[in-house]
Formats: sequence, C-alpha cells, structure tokens
Amino acid sequence: MGSSNKNLLYLIGCLLLLHSGYSSHEFHKLSTSLHKNYTLPLDISLEAVVAFIFILIASIVSIENPKHLTIDDEVVREELRFLKPIEMKDSVQLGEIIGVNEFENLLSRVPFIDVTKMRLEYANWASNK
Repeated sequence: MGSSNKNLLYLIGCLLLLHSGYSSHEFHKLSTSLHKNYTLPLDISLEAVVAFIFILIASIVSIENPKHLTIDDEVVREELRFLKPIEMKDSVQLGEIIGVNEFENLLSRVPFIDVTKMRLEYANWASNK
C-alpha cells in the first residue's frame, strides 16, 4: 500500500474521530441542558469505532523495516520489506546463557509448591544455624 493511501486512511480516521468527539460533546451539552440522562446515540459510537478501525488499519499497514543511509548517502534497503525471520539459535541464546529452557513452566510447577512444607523446612534450617 502506498504512502498516500496510508496517509489517507490516517486522515479519514482522524476526521471521523474528531467528528464523533464533537458530536458526543454536542449531545452531552444538549442532554445536560434538558436535565435528562440520555444514552449516547448508536451512530456516534459506531462512528468512533469505525474511526479507530481506520487508524488501526493504517498503523498496521505502515509497519515496514526502516531504510538506512550509508556514509556516502546511499539508501540501503533490507532484503525483506517487513520483519526479518528469527533464527532459532538466536532466539534461545539468552535462555541458554541464564539457564532457562522453553519447558521451564512445566518443570518448575510453581502452583504445586507446598508452601507450608517449605516454611517448615526453612524454620528447621534457620533453627539449626
């Protein structure tokens, strides 16, 4: 999607959001002047939701890898336009350094620890010191 299309989606989304905000402000002023509690009309709520969807789509579409400049002002483009694939060896490297593996949740079983037993063992250890 081109840059102008992304900007157009952002613009439409922001305009719809501003309009729904202004409409809800006017509705609030009207309901307070009439001293009644009305619920916000459905069209104002839907307009705000559609505006957020437009802005969300524009922000997702605009995710790309950045372009880099060399010292000689040459544009260097990445091989891939979007996110790079992650090598498995790079993703588990930190876990291997600190001694954590991908099955740590299954091996530790924190919810199954007997706290009273651990406190008794600690109390016995502390009394023997």
